[in-house]
This record gives sequence, structure tokens and C-alpha cells, in this order.
Amino acid sequence: MKLHTIYKYQLLDHRNAVLIFCAVILAVMALVPIQVTFSNTLSTSYESTRITGIDMAPAVFLFICGLSAFKENFLFALQNGVSRKSLFVNRNYVAVTLAVVMALFSLLLLALGKLIESPASGIAYSGLLSMIYQSTGTASFSGLLEYLVSFLFLTVLFIAAQALGYLITVALYRMNKKLKISSIVGFYIVIFVVLPIIDMFLSGRISTILLSFLDVSMGISAHNPFIGMFSLIILSIIVSGFTWVLLKNAGVKN
Repeated sequence: MKLHTIYKYQLLDHRNAVLIFCAVILAVMALVPIQVTFSNTLSTSYESTRITGIDMAPAVFLFICGLSAFKENFLFALQNGVSRKSLFVNRNYVAVTLAVVMALFSLLLLALGKLIESPASGIAYSGLLSMIYQSTGTASFSGLLEYLVSFLFLTVLFIAAQALGYLITVALYRMNKKLKISSIVGFYIVIFVVLPIIDMFLSGRISTILLSFLDVSMGISAHNPFIGMFSLIILSIIVSGFTWVLLKNAGVKN
């Protein structure tokens, strides 16, 4: 089997899901002006509608794509003589392709948001880049620059989201049933029970440290998305490295 075949096979595996997702998001965007007009017609008071961070929906969607992208493709590749390395490399190509496509789709959403934005009707739209880095108005991204920086930032973000999802699914595949259940349950207990309790006894110090780390690593206070891009690239490289360690010795499981 030629290497480009496993690339196309993995890419086509996401085609229907991507088309349905994009159609749903576009339908939601199209319904916003209708909903606002209808609400204001029925209501005697003026109500404003702010659409923010809709770019995060593709990130969550691609994370889920990463979660569902391993087992069937892995078994198919081994059955057709494709090495684990080739599968992994081509999976990364697929991740980049999907990230670019969804980043372009997000730019389309940004353009549509600008079109439906209207002070008269109370509709205000802001993309993820604007929401994170321009909340105080100290940074200036507008016009073509806003689209370019948004494209770069979202592409890197979407690659990182897929890398995390893929790592999780490969790790779960390598575990036996008991370890898999223990890991999932343990994760939720630690994140949603243990850490909040410890944080409460420490007067919120853990939350403060985590938020400070996120702030610095993503360049939020510095209003610099390029710091965030660099951090996301490093995260993707580290996560992909762990994924390869788990994948290179993975065997066939029923």
C-alpha cells in the first residue's frame, strides 16, 4: 500500500463528521439574526446578543476526532502492510490538514460574524483571538491582520487539540480493561474532587498557580498570541512524542 493511501484513508474517515459539523455551525450562525429579531419583537425591552468564542467549537470537535481516530485505522494499516511509523507520520499530516481546513472555516465564521454584527440590533461578534487577547483593548488586530493572526493561532490550537485526543485514545488502547477504568475514574476524582479540596484548604493557591502558568504560557497578559502559538507548538511536539512511544510497540487487540 502506498503511503499516500493511508493518509487519504484516515482523512476520509473524518469527511462526513466535518461536513455535518460545519453545516450545524453555519445553521446556528444563520439563525442568530432571526432569533434576535424575533426576541426583540416580542420583548418590550432592548436586549443585546453577544457571540463570543465560537471558534472553540472546532477545537472541541477536533479533539473528539482525535479520540476516535486510532483503533480502526491502526488495525487497517497493519492488515495492509503499513508500518506504525508510516501510520503515525500520516496521522500527523491528517491533523495538519484538518487544522488548516477548520481554521479557514473559522475565518469564514469570523467574516459572517462581522456581517451580522449590528449595533442597532444589539448583535456583537468576537472571535477567539479577540476574546483572549483584546479584552482590554490594548492589543490591535483588525482587518487583514486579524484574519491572518487568527488563522495561524487557530491552526496551531487545532493541531494541539487533535494531538491530545490522539494521545488519550492510544494510551487507552494500550491499557487493559481494569487499568482503563481505573485511569478514567481516577482522573475525574483527582481533577474534580481531590484538587478542589486541596485548593480550598490552601486558600486557592493551586488555582492561582495554574492560572498564572496559563497566563504566562499563552501570553494573555502580554496580549501576544505568538507566545500562545509557541507554547501550543511545544505542547503538540511533546504530546506527539509520548504518542509515538506508546504507538511504536502497540499490538493487535480484539
